[in-house]
Amino acid sequence: MLSARQRQLALFDRYGALLTGHQRKVLDLHLRQDWSLAEIARLQRISRSAVHDLIRRALQGLEGYEARLGLVAERASVARQLATVRRRLERLEGRL
Repeated sequence: MLSARQRQLALFDRYGALLTGHQRKVLDLHLRQDWSLAEIARLQRISRSAVHDLIRRALQGLEGYEARLGLVAERASVARQLATVRRRLERLEGRL
């Protein structure tokens, strides 16, 4: 199971191209580079609350894309299935 931050990063990686350039830049700073809201606000010359709202709306948008398309959930499902197949293969190899 993904942590909240890991899920946000997975959504950003999958659907980030669908965001505006400004949203992408701010989310990249916040999620990947771990900048604080105050640091982003200073860089973007907007208020800290504006950064918070922008991040919240962008993440809601990413969650909306996932709700409609389900690509992150599908990838996780395939990864789980692949891990199961690998475990079974290792057990079979151990028997030989």
